[in-house]
Amino acid sequence: MFFDDLHQRLIEAARQRVRSGQVSERSLARICDISQPHMHNVLKSVRALSPASADRLMRALGLTVADLLWRYPGEIEAGIRAVPLLRSRLGPGGDAVLTAFRGYTPFPLSLLAGLVEPVAALLAPDLVMPAAFSAGDLVLLDQNPDLRLQPAGGGCWVVEDTSGLGSGLRAGLRIRYLRAGNSGQGSARAGETVEIACEAAPNEPLLWQPLPLQGRNILEIVRARIVWIGREMEKEPGRSPDTAGPGDRTPE
Repeated sequence: MFFDDLHQRLIEAARQRVRSGQVSERSLARICDISQPHMHNVLKSVRALSPASADRLMRALGLTVADLLWRYPGEIEAGIRAVPLLRSRLGPGGDAVLTAFRGYTPFPLSLLAGLVEPVAALLAPDLVMPAAFSAGDLVLLDQNPDLRLQPAGGGCWVVEDTSGLGSGLRAGLRIRYLRAGNSGQGSARAGETVEIACEAAPNEPLLWQPLPLQGRNILEIVRARIVWIGREMEKEPGRSPDTAGPGDRTPE
């Protein structure tokens, strides 16, 4: 893929919008700060856009570079969407942010249906994270605030573990089993607790670790729900090619 390929895909997307009547050549020319004859020639592939004009056209069409890479005009319904990939790996000692990205990765729209601000991340080593996960796994996160306000149990969650802050340690984001309050039911409010468990404790009620909210919004601690896991298949000599390894799994 070269810059010229991205430029051609952008022009094809604009051409389709004009053909469908969603936008006119005149309005596109005004948005790109060029003359209408110039825009007409651009759409006919006789002329090219400057980088600044191409940026303005992308913003006007609601497209990103990732869209041009994976959602080729004319194949928009193929069911692919670019999801931001977190810059840092999820795990102890990492950055406790879900807003710093280093690129995008494509996901089928069927996986993204109903998700709120989905992001993807790679996992860092964590000796006690749930057994379904391994360091290096690619995970898809759902940041739906309604679900995070009422984490009634089930599945695995990304939480900010603040237990080590008093000793000067970086908390980081960790994958844990989660429930709200002492009963594991309902929503957690200021003054209540969020309880988390590592792999050694999910079926041992006395081993669940409380994370007091201490006046903080639960959304500051419960950051996302994991909805998909993907990893490379194992490479073992002599293994049958149609024998599946761990593969892609979704936590129960």
